[in-house]
Amino acid sequence: MNFVEWTAEMSVGSDALDDHHKMIIDCLNDLHPLLETHAPEAKVLAVMAKLEDFVLVHFSQEEQDMKRAGYPDWPAHKELHDRMYDVVFALKSDIQSGEDVDAQRLFQLI
Repeated sequence: MNFVEWTAEMSVGSDALDDHHKMIIDCLNDLHPLLETHAPEAKVLAVMAKLEDFVLVHFSQEEQDMKRAGYPDWPAHKELHDRMYDVVFALKSDIQSGEDVDAQRLFQLI
């Protein structure tokens, strides 16, 4: 069983953005057991690098799409993106420096 399951309610009505969301969820599902079992750092960092790439591309595209569409709450959604971005990079930094990792910060944002 996955940590996060994609549901139709998560769809934003754009195949490209939904595919990005699914890739992010796949990364979270890959990451969760690695952190739970204290997997080797290299495995965790590989998933974190993939997650980092996806959030950078996805957040940029989604924010541009929301602005173009005149989405009224895009600033609030951008704040959520910024928080997730900060958590992803903080977790990566913690892993690289050998500190205890509090992945709940990331999982609470989804």
